Amino acid sequence: MTNLANGINAWLFLNEDEPPGTNYNSANSCFQTLINYRTYDSANFLGIAFFEITPATNGYTIEIGSASHQGGLSNQDYLNSVLHDARQVNPNIKFLATMVYSGSNTLAGIFTAGGDPQTEATAFANNLVAYLQNTGMNGLDVDWEGDVSDNMTQAQFKILFTTIRQVFDQQPVKYYLSFTPAWPTDTIDYPTVNSAFDFVSPQFYDGTPLSSFLHAGISPSVIGYGAQFEPGNSAPNTSAQQVWSAVSNGFSSGGSQYSYQDIFMWRLNSGNFQFEQAQFMILSQLANPPAGNAFDDTAIIAAAGNPILTQMTVRSGDVLNAIQSVNTGTGPYNTGTQRNTETGVFTTLQHGGNSGTGQVINIPYNDPIVSISGFTGTWFGWQCVLQLTLTGKSGTNYGPFGSMAHASSRNAFSQTAQPGQSVVAFKGSTVTVPLADGSQTAIIAKLNAVFA
Repeated sequence: MTNLANGINAWLFLNEDEPPGTNYNSANSCFQTLINYRTYDSANFLGIAFFEITPATNGYTIEIGSASHQGGLSNQDYLNSVLHDARQVNPNIKFLATMVYSGSNTLAGIFTAGGDPQTEATAFANNLVAYLQNTGMNGLDVDWEGDVSDNMTQAQFKILFTTIRQVFDQQPVKYYLSFTPAWPTDTIDYPTVNSAFDFVSPQFYDGTPLSSFLHAGISPSVIGYGAQFEPGNSAPNTSAQQVWSAVSNGFSSGGSQYSYQDIFMWRLNSGNFQFEQAQFMILSQLANPPAGNAFDDTAIIAAAGNPILTQMTVRSGDVLNAIQSVNTGTGPYNTGTQRNTETGVFTTLQHGGNSGTGQVINIPYNDPIVSISGFTGTWFGWQCVLQLTLTGKSGTNYGPFGSMAHASSRNAFSQTAQPGQSVVAFKGSTVTVPLADGSQTAIIAKLNAVFA
């Protein structure tokens, strides 16, 4: 049971540059890979962290937190670039200002001793809308933990977010309010959460289970799933498939079944940003399977740093029915979240159907696949890949896969890597064909290796 009404979302932390010594404009920076491999295409909402409150003519407004970067660039420069570049890649992407959770400039600071809370909340909400209008951003995201959760009272919570919701709803365009709590607190007004926020994405990677948020009073109808592919927290996720397994069937509460409203991932630019970005792209494909018959894993694997192909699952019978690849990386930025390991594992989607017989091929890391060969041709009138053989650097062959029975024509093909390169991904297309029992399945129509 999957709805994901608010899609697949991610945060971006502007303070941090990866690899160290780069800045936003460096060709190899974590920010440029988001553009080059079109990672932004996978995001519905992008939460930009972290914003702080700052005094305005009347009350408070928000601004991006300050940090300096190589070449004299500031966080404001980064924000301007992200807003432009992400929208160039994905014109439909929506931007949320993610509020800081620690220090003296959290949302709790809009309330002053002796001030009228409603007046202060109204002033802030109006100033917030003006900021969003001026920057072209689409809403506010509240990271609920730390100082903001300790210093804001339950009464202030209700006043502030009810007022923001009211002011948002008065605008001619939709503005979004997102809540991302690390754990339930006594300072949350839960009826306000359920009525004021568009979606709530608990930070499950901090170790607090879904049941705690539901028992505290958050409505199951607004709950999303907070994911993380960065090591260090108590419960980071291991892969896109592991997240999707947790999300895709929804959850039960009070005898009813519910869908998660979104997946929100912290974040796209930590010290293992290649792992994060590639897993995010795979997760998006799991939630939104690509339309049409074409497939191309080039961008995902390039975002991962072009790690070595270490496993293939091949389905075949008369012809090549399906392929699915696994890559394993040992680079500094594509390590996974498993403790005591230095590898990141990337499992792309299966291309083709479930007919034929499946075989799993384990490929030694020191003997990568350097060529593919086989035959294309006509099978019962369908143009397809009849047979595939994979060849390692040592000359070891895997296959052939596909007997070519009932083929009426055959054309040999071969693709070989340049010295120092190997096969890292595949691209091609499938075609849907009828089976003898009256059902249908997809088979591989075209196939090309991607070398790096």
